[in-house]
Amino acid sequence: MIVAFAACEIDLNRQELRRNGQTVHIEPQVFDLLHHLVVNRDRVVGKDELFDTIWNGRIVSEAALSSRINAARKAIGDDGDRQALIKTIHRRGFRFVGTVEDRVVESVTASMQRDSAARPPVAAGIDTTRKPSIAVLPFANLSQEPDTDYFSYGLTEDVIRLLARNRWLDVLSRHSTREFAGTTTDPREIGAILGIRYLVQGSVAKHRDRVRITADLISAENGMHLWWESYDVELACILDVQESMAQRIAAVIEPELARLEREAAVRRPPANLGAWDCYQRGLYHLWGFATPGLAEGEAMFRRAIELDPGFARAHGALAYVKLQGLVARSDQDRPALLEEALRIGHTAVALDGQDCMNLCVVGRVLCFMHEFEEAVAYLEQSLKVNPSFAQAYFALGFTLVVSGQAREGLPYLERSVELSPYDPHLSSIFAIRALGHMALHEMDKAECFARKATRIPNTNRWPLLVQAALLGQMGRQEEARRTVTALLERSPTGFCLADARSEFFFCGDEALTQLYLEGLRRAGLTERAAPLRQVVAAAAAGV
Repeated sequence: MIVAFAACEIDLNRQELRRNGQTVHIEPQVFDLLHHLVVNRDRVVGKDELFDTIWNGRIVSEAALSSRINAARKAIGDDGDRQALIKTIHRRGFRFVGTVEDRVVESVTASMQRDSAARPPVAAGIDTTRKPSIAVLPFANLSQEPDTDYFSYGLTEDVIRLLARNRWLDVLSRHSTREFAGTTTDPREIGAILGIRYLVQGSVAKHRDRVRITADLISAENGMHLWWESYDVELACILDVQESMAQRIAAVIEPELARLEREAAVRRPPANLGAWDCYQRGLYHLWGFATPGLAEGEAMFRRAIELDPGFARAHGALAYVKLQGLVARSDQDRPALLEEALRIGHTAVALDGQDCMNLCVVGRVLCFMHEFEEAVAYLEQSLKVNPSFAQAYFALGFTLVVSGQAREGLPYLERSVELSPYDPHLSSIFAIRALGHMALHEMDKAECFARKATRIPNTNRWPLLVQAALLGQMGRQEEARRTVTALLERSPTGFCLADARSEFFFCGDEALTQLYLEGLRRAGLTERAAPLRQVVAAAAAGV
């Protein structure tokens, strides 16, 4: 798809802006902002929406948004005085007002899908019941400058190295793909030759002090493009950029592969399920974070262990599903359940002590047991094994916040979102970031993240609790009451301060616990469960 306006073209396949036929080099955020405005040109786009869409959870100033708007205008030949294409709507936001022509060019994905329907997959013999295999083709060097092959070579090496740290993946060495460097061989043919399920390919284009990197994830079974992304970065230190970009690419590909594997496992007939399929089906249910789903996930993980007792990740996932179910259990039940989760987690680590997920799970269990020093040690080891593992950054940030080290924990939470912007834990990440800022009495920042957490679709009541506590502490009674009402509407059996105190069992920072509970009390949450009308009336009366 190419979107054309004035003398400009936005090429969505290439993630490229052209003006008068020449490529305009702009920052990825500027490209994303321009694209979002053009796509939503039928309406005014508010500032809050742009903050959520472009910065994805990071707190930035109004000046940062103004800077990106000005850069977008400059890139397309507009300016703040004329506002011929990007118009500022006072106190509401911005709107793209140019005349747009959508030029539909058959995408690579559509072409692959059409070809796949016409021809049987070359790699149809790949065994889909085993853990997935992937190869990384040498990144193509599209740079006009001489002697830059070393950068694309090093980037390829680093992506392979980081993907290989995910123990659930079989990653081929670079030597296996050398013969395909610079060729246009059909991905299905490569898949058949190498016996792999997925393929990563990309390119590097260096221009002066900037470099544009693209990466594609392709199915080697049918040739379809499954994911692609482009990055435009400044070359302050070329080795740092190489390592950072490899981490970002590997960090995005890993959860995307995991999602594809989960969905494929759910589609397979139950009679054909092996240990790997059962594990993936369990993850499919687990990431819904709902009580029925947790029970189904546990059953699938236990079945995977029955089929393969040495399957370390299945043991780790079983420990994790036990952990997720703790919130809904009573204070009396939790100690035994934590001990069981820890035992299962230790079994996973004993089977594979170099699996970042298993180490992370044990760290999370220890955190919930208030063994914070041991928890940090396991989580730091998880990141040492796999420095692009977003869940470990989240878990470590969480542990530091609830153990009274909020300032040290917040950067880890920010990094987790950078590495996995669509993480299934995203609402929890934002909620714990809000809690961290609350612990530091940075209430405005805390409220910003609490609101982001509540905007995530199908979120549970935890973000609402954090938001209600913040609004209560800030004295914004009307908003606090509305939040408590929304919370109680999601709790058909009732919810009170005693419940909130019980569900906050993982926090070892007593000052933060008291701040949180007092905020909920001020927001109108009663000490004991009461009918919704009574709670709202009490809050309105300031009781």
